[in-house]
Amino acid sequence: MRFNSDEELLNKLSAELESLDLQYADVTSPSLPELEQLIAAEAIRRMKRQRKELLIFCLVALVLLSIVLSILSSAPALYWGLQALIPLAALVSMGAARIRLRREEAEE
Repeated sequence: MRFNSDEELLNKLSAELESLDLQYADVTSPSLPELEQLIAAEAIRRMKRQRKELLIFCLVALVLLSIVLSILSSAPALYWGLQALIPLAALVSMGAARIRLRREEAEE
Protein backbone atom coordinates (compact mmCIF):
# COMPACT_ATOMS: atom_id res chain seq x y z
CA MET A 1 0.00 0.00 0.00
CA ARG A 2 1.56 3.25 -1.18
CA PHE A 3 0.67 6.70 0.09
CA ASN A 4 1.03 9.75 -2.12
CA SER A 5 2.12 12.02 0.68
CA ASP A 6 3.22 12.01 4.24
CA GLU A 7 -0.03 13.76 5.11
CA GLU A 8 -2.10 10.75 3.96
CA LEU A 9 0.12 8.37 5.90
CA LEU A 10 -0.16 10.52 9.01
CA ASN A 11 -3.95 10.70 8.73
CA LYS A 12 -4.23 6.95 8.24
CA LEU A 13 -1.98 6.23 11.23
CA SER A 14 -3.90 8.69 13.40
CA ALA A 15 -7.20 7.07 12.47
CA GLU A 16 -5.85 3.60 13.27
CA LEU A 17 -4.46 4.76 16.61
CA GLU A 18 -7.79 6.35 17.53
CA SER A 19 -9.65 3.13 16.74
CA LEU A 20 -7.13 1.22 18.85
CA ASP A 21 -7.59 3.68 21.71
CA LEU A 22 -11.37 3.22 21.51
CA GLN A 23 -11.02 -0.56 21.76
CA TYR A 24 -8.97 -0.36 24.95
CA ALA A 25 -10.62 2.70 26.51
CA ASP A 26 -12.87 0.64 28.80
CA VAL A 27 -10.01 -1.40 30.28
CA THR A 28 -9.44 -0.42 33.88
CA SER A 29 -6.46 -1.29 35.98
CA PRO A 30 -7.09 -3.30 39.15
CA SER A 31 -7.19 -1.49 42.45
CA LEU A 32 -4.32 -1.61 44.92
CA PRO A 33 -6.08 -4.00 47.37
CA GLU A 34 -6.85 -6.38 44.51
CA LEU A 35 -3.22 -6.35 43.41
CA GLU A 36 -2.00 -6.93 46.96
CA GLN A 37 -4.42 -9.83 47.33
CA LEU A 38 -3.27 -11.32 44.03
CA ILE A 39 0.40 -11.01 45.00
CA ALA A 40 -0.25 -12.56 48.43
CA ALA A 41 -2.16 -15.47 46.86
CA GLU A 42 0.65 -16.05 44.36
CA ALA A 43 3.26 -16.01 47.14
CA ILE A 44 1.28 -18.57 49.14
CA ARG A 45 0.87 -20.77 46.05
CA ARG A 46 4.61 -20.64 45.31
CA MET A 47 5.49 -21.47 48.90
CA LYS A 48 3.17 -24.48 48.89
CA ARG A 49 4.63 -25.66 45.58
CA GLN A 50 8.19 -25.30 46.92
CA ARG A 51 7.32 -27.25 50.05
CA LYS A 52 5.75 -30.00 47.95
CA GLU A 53 8.80 -30.18 45.67
CA LEU A 54 11.14 -30.28 48.68
CA LEU A 55 9.09 -33.07 50.25
CA ILE A 56 9.17 -35.10 47.04
CA PHE A 57 12.94 -34.53 46.73
CA CYS A 58 13.53 -35.65 50.31
CA LEU A 59 11.39 -38.75 49.86
CA VAL A 60 13.16 -39.76 46.67
CA ALA A 61 16.56 -39.12 48.27
CA LEU A 62 15.56 -41.19 51.29
CA VAL A 63 14.40 -44.08 49.10
CA LEU A 64 17.59 -44.02 47.04
CA LEU A 65 19.76 -43.81 50.13
CA SER A 66 17.96 -46.71 51.75
CA ILE A 67 18.36 -48.79 48.61
CA VAL A 68 22.09 -48.05 48.46
CA LEU A 69 22.57 -48.82 52.13
CA SER A 70 20.60 -52.06 51.90
CA ILE A 71 22.68 -53.19 48.92
CA LEU A 72 25.85 -52.23 50.78
CA SER A 73 24.89 -54.19 53.86
CA SER A 74 23.51 -57.25 52.09
CA ALA A 75 25.87 -57.54 49.12
CA PRO A 76 28.98 -55.41 49.45
CA ALA A 77 30.59 -57.01 46.40
CA LEU A 78 27.62 -56.00 44.26
CA TYR A 79 27.77 -52.46 45.66
CA TRP A 80 31.47 -52.03 44.96
CA GLY A 81 31.00 -53.61 41.55
CA LEU A 82 28.36 -51.03 40.69
CA GLN A 83 30.57 -48.27 42.07
CA ALA A 84 33.34 -49.33 39.71
CA LEU A 85 31.09 -50.10 36.74
CA ILE A 86 29.32 -46.75 36.47
CA PRO A 87 32.43 -44.52 36.18
CA LEU A 88 34.01 -47.08 33.85
CA ALA A 89 30.94 -47.00 31.60
CA ALA A 90 31.05 -43.19 31.58
CA LEU A 91 34.70 -43.18 30.55
CA VAL A 92 34.08 -45.73 27.80
CA SER A 93 31.16 -43.74 26.40
CA MET A 94 33.19 -40.52 26.46
CA GLY A 95 36.06 -42.28 24.68
CA ALA A 96 33.70 -43.68 22.04
CA ALA A 97 32.21 -40.23 21.48
CA ARG A 98 35.69 -38.71 21.07
CA ILE A 99 36.71 -41.41 18.58
CA ARG A 100 33.51 -40.92 16.59
CA LEU A 101 34.10 -37.14 16.54
CA ARG A 102 37.67 -37.59 15.28
CA ARG A 103 36.46 -39.92 12.52
CA GLU A 104 33.83 -37.38 11.44
CA GLU A 105 36.49 -34.62 11.38
CA ALA A 106 38.82 -36.84 9.36
CA GLU A 107 36.07 -37.53 6.79
CA GLU A 108 35.52 -33.82 6.24
